[in-house]
Amino acid sequence: MSAETPTILPDPLVAGPGPVADEPSLGRATRTGSWQDLGEGTFAAAGRALAAGRGEEAAQLLEVSVLEADELRDVYGRWPATTAAWVRARGIDPAVLEREETRLLRLLGQEPADGIAERWGTYVERAEHAARLCRDGGTAAAAAVEDARACWQGIHDDAVDLVSGMVDLAVRLVGEDALGELWDHLMADWYDAHERRYALASQPWAESARQLAVAVFDGFHAHLTGPDRSGAVEVIEEPDRIGFRFAPCGSGGRSLAAGITGGSPRAAAPYGFAVTTRPHDWAWNKVGVCSYCVHCCQLNEVMPIDRLGYPTRVIDAPTWPATEENPTCTWWIYRDPALVPDAGYERVGRSPRRRPRAEGGTR
Repeated sequence: MSAETPTILPDPLVAGPGPVADEPSLGRATRTGSWQDLGEGTFAAAGRALAAGRGEEAAQLLEVSVLEADELRDVYGRWPATTAAWVRARGIDPAVLEREETRLLRLLGQEPADGIAERWGTYVERAEHAARLCRDGGTAAAAAVEDARACWQGIHDDAVDLVSGMVDLAVRLVGEDALGELWDHLMADWYDAHERRYALASQPWAESARQLAVAVFDGFHAHLTGPDRSGAVEVIEEPDRIGFRFAPCGSGGRSLAAGITGGSPRAAAPYGFAVTTRPHDWAWNKVGVCSYCVHCCQLNEVMPIDRLGYPTRVIDAPTWPATEENPTCTWWIYRDPALVPDAGYERVGRSPRRRPRAEGGTR
């Protein structure tokens, strides 16, 4: 494909007269703008709008930040208990599991009442308060925007640590070889929705690629990617694909990045959260993939190849030990699934034989 080939992802990515608009693929409002607009974190965009005197725009962005974070409220609220139930179902002594859960909470400095569900209302209140100040033009609005961002960061990071710690607990008690199975269990509902939506028989790949990009921006704004935790996403255009780079990711990056963990990446002491010690198809056949990051390989590559014949996104993930303070992770969406190279299949132990033709047929 030549460099002159027009992008399949429209610019603006989401059209609308204001900073937010309804996005059918999400079933709710999300941000509008060009790729570069959307590469800016939502709280940063709100702060910039406020400084320029666009208080209503800033308020709408704060309100959409709550929508961006809501999926994380859902899954991070469910996954720890679901993981514990999965471990028990594998015959682990409940007393041993309880002891390990207590150890984990002490290690993290958390209490059972510190969960994301219990703290969610506090974040919503602060975001709504900041939005009101932005609309009213109050002098305290800028500080309130940062207060809302910092509140969400604290809740988010504690929730990520708990999920990552519970997955580590599962690896300790059940074994590394079962890690792919655990993530299959946790994401079963995502798998089914992913398969239905992104099949070539369901909609043109151009629309699938657009929706996949929308979801990247929306989700990683909520993960507060970047060293300053602003949610920034770098967009990279290449002739055959579009890249979305996080430096670092705000979720799995907590296992690997010293820069966003106060010098205490969770794969290091005293946490020691598990990374792969042997090659596995569900972890790109790499050693050093953090156990949380495995779900990105499963959802975007292994499962779609098995069910659809092609990966929906191809991910260049960092490994432990990290060579940088803030290692990067890059997600690629190909302009046509036919352009995914053989290596994109082979590195997860799959064959490209079902890769679709550029015309939408199959090989």
